[in-house]
Order: sequence, then C-alpha cells, then structure tokens
Amino acid sequence: MPRLVEEAKKKPLLQIALDFVDLDEALKVASRVVEAGADIVELGTPLIKAYGIQALDSIKRIAMDKLIVADLKTVDAVKLEFSPYIKKGVNGVTILSIVDDDVIEEAVKVCRESGVALIADLIYISNPVNKALRLADLGVDIVALHVGVDVQRKRGVTARELLKEVSEISASGVITMVAGGIKPHEVGLFVANGARIVVIGSAITRSSDPYQSTLIALNNLRNVKNF
Repeated sequence: MPRLVEEAKKKPLLQIALDFVDLDEALKVASRVVEAGADIVELGTPLIKAYGIQALDSIKRIAMDKLIVADLKTVDAVKLEFSPYIKKGVNGVTILSIVDDDVIEEAVKVCRESGVALIADLIYISNPVNKALRLADLGVDIVALHVGVDVQRKRGVTARELLKEVSEISASGVITMVAGGIKPHEVGLFVANGARIVVIGSAITRSSDPYQSTLIALNNLRNVKNF
C-alpha cells in the first residue's frame, strides 16, 4: 500500500499546494510550511511546468520526511510523464479524471508497480460522485474534488460548495481529497464531512505568515472529533 494512502487512512492530512512560477519563492514558503508541520508538500502544476524535476529535487531537500505529491494533471503518455517523478521518490501523482478508462487503467498499473499513490482530479466533472466510485472500481487510490482557480474567480465558488459530494464519496470508503479556495479556519469542516486530505494553496502560501497560517489549519484539522 502506498505510504500516502496509509497515512491518509490513519488521520486527516493537510496538503500545501506550491502553485508558483518562481522557484526561490516556492522554496521559501515550503521551508515555512514544513517547519510548521504540514503533512504533504505539493509541487503545483505551475511550478512543475516552469521547473520540472529541478523543482522536485529542490523541494526534497526541504521536505525532509514529509509526503510529496506531484500535481502533473496527466491526460496522456502516463508512463512517460509519471516515471521521472516516481523515480525521484514522490508519494503521489495526479491524473485528470476526464480521460478514458484505458488511460486510468494504465496509470493504475504504473503506480501499483512503483508503490506510488494515484490521485484522480475530478475538476470539471459534472457528476463527481458517480465518477469517483467508477474511478475507485478501476483502482484509483484517491479522488480529488477540486474547484479550479478560474471558477473561483469568475463565479465566486469554492470547495465549500462540494461538502455534500465530499460526504457522499467518503461514505463509500473512497479516500477523498478536496481543494479549491479553502481557508485555514475551514479545514475542520471538510474533515468533519469525511475528507482525508485537505489542500490549501494561496490562503497559506500567499499569506503574510505561511508558518502561522499552517498552524491554524493544522489546529482546525486535528481538533475534529471522531475522524
């Protein structure tokens, strides 16, 4: 079983998304959130596109024993895109769930052979509950309910709108991740509804004090009873 899956089953986890295009800035924030105790460091898609493996090598020197997720958002050439990051020791990689089942099946195969968690991003899926259950049947380890940045800005919608879906999916035993405009003080709300991994980006990484913001999020995450 992948380490990321094992840890998510033990307790809810806080993942910090480093959505930067400046590596130095990303590393400064990474050092602060790791120091504060964040469970997972995410190489955000913009950072991967800008710096690739260089970003991963740099983050690994800071992350110590923390889990690392590469938000690749792969849609094709699964083995080709996953392999460099898997070889460097990431704990999880992402695929967009809009792809055909045969692509998902190939991704599952690649990840199982390497012991890395496969995360399927449900962004833009009209019926995320049904899709999540289908993905779990195909062998996906974690499903991610995700409200994209552009949707947040244009419609004023955040992941709070997905609480019903979080509850329904997690009730079926599928490990559920949630992301999209979440604030540190809101983390407990998602955990109480069944989320095992809560992802926060700019509310922590762009805050005046990422260290303190991470502590607030962790405090809210850990204080939810009966998780």
